[in-house]
Amino acid sequence: MVDLPDIELSAKQHVDRLMRRVVLVMFALGVVAVLTIWRMEAADGTLEPFNRFGYPAMVAVFGASLVGLWRRPELLNIVRWAGFLCMTCVLLADLWAQVVAPQPLLQNYNVITLLNWLPLCYAVAFFMLEARQAFVAAAAVLAFLCVCTAIRSRMPSGSQDVALLINTLMAHAVLFTCLTGLLWLKRIVSAQGEQAAQLNLLAITDPLTGLANRRRTLRQLEDLTGTPAPGLAPAVLLADLDHFKGINDLHGHEIGDRVLVAVAGALRSATREADTIARWGGEEFLVLLPRTAPGEALELAERLRARIEALVILDRALRPVAVTISIGLAVQVPGESGTAWLRRADDALYRAKSQGRNRCELASS
Repeated sequence: MVDLPDIELSAKQHVDRLMRRVVLVMFALGVVAVLTIWRMEAADGTLEPFNRFGYPAMVAVFGASLVGLWRRPELLNIVRWAGFLCMTCVLLADLWAQVVAPQPLLQNYNVITLLNWLPLCYAVAFFMLEARQAFVAAAAVLAFLCVCTAIRSRMPSGSQDVALLINTLMAHAVLFTCLTGLLWLKRIVSAQGEQAAQLNLLAITDPLTGLANRRRTLRQLEDLTGTPAPGLAPAVLLADLDHFKGINDLHGHEIGDRVLVAVAGALRSATREADTIARWGGEEFLVLLPRTAPGEALELAERLRARIEALVILDRALRPVAVTISIGLAVQVPGESGTAWLRRADDALYRAKSQGRNRCELASS
């Protein structure tokens, strides 16, 4: 069954599932990295007073995010923002404390460590946030670094400190530009991929009803030919609306289209997820049942016929439009070709039409 909203939903779920896996790995690595650095700096005496609070905060946020995302996948967006903001705020606050302090930057182990980790802010922003949010967040980090450089340049410190910050600022500006270009390229590729998917969907979908079209269903029909599973033979239902030309002539093509859409909806609601519903021609529909127990296909055909007969469709004058359908049913015979299978269903449909319409006929084997 082809339904555009369902296809879009499954694609989004697939992307979110992949994103959750990657984010879980990132948080796990983050916890390990922070704990390792924390223990190493505490052992060699380089642990700054700020990091006595910063490191535990990062471990707590990353750990809570890891557990929360594992147990509640729907928290993905909240967890992504929490991880980005925690890491970025701790790094920038620590950098600010070092910049406004009178000690030289170039000989400070903590400053060198911070400058090594700061590029992660851009990478995490562009990976974990939405496109526009990532651009704004990364620009804010770059602007903060500009402010730090300007403040340090006004302090009575060595020129090497200012040179260090300016070099860092230029490197970050290049990184920001490259990531922005990659983001722009990603959006172009994504748009082209969506357009290709839409074109592919249109090629196998009837535009009026949203059902599968003849081209797609013929491929599925041929795939089902061969030796059926014991007791679960595929079946095909070929259905044709009764006196549809009269509906168009009496009520107009707009009402005729409304009837086709209503019939398509009724067929969708009365069939299984694994079944394929197709618009076979103008007023003809085909239902392909991949695995059907004996007698089940005929019961389904009769249920579809009754569902169509019970449809309530009004014309422009709010008068009911009578809609009925005739159905020919053929259960696949082992070794039968798709063409022969369809021919038997078409013969059964012809019998249903000739014997009074609004009925189901089972093809002989």
